[in-house]
Amino acid sequence: MSRGLKVAVAEDDRDTREYLVELLRRLGHEVAAAEDGRRLVELCEGFVPDVVLSDYSMPGLNGLEAAAEVNRARRVPVVLITARHDLDVQGRPGAECVVAVLLKPVREADLVPAIARAIRPPGGVELPA
Repeated sequence: MSRGLKVAVAEDDRDTREYLVELLRRLGHEVAAAEDGRRLVELCEGFVPDVVLSDYSMPGLNGLEAAAEVNRARRVPVVLITARHDLDVQGRPGAECVVAVLLKPVREADLVPAIARAIRPPGGVELPA
């Protein structure tokens, strides 16, 4: 990943949200954050992210529901984060845009390849910068 991306983050836990924002900025990305799924949808109307990183369990819209709404306007790859080891999103609305599911606590070593997978062009081959 040679260029910084626009990443929208949704996480209802303030400490986790701040950690993710700080990590993503340190990795060179422009970041906008929301504290729940509804605010993520609103944020994405103006911010237009390259990638969405969203907690699954949030009040109001969960991460998958928010991903489905965000993707109605424009296709955006989504990385879900969850504490649930048994989370299965297959076949659920919004699942078609999910490129990775990461377990909490999210580590940089897991996040970097998930974002790379999210921005990989069709066909799976990353193009040189």
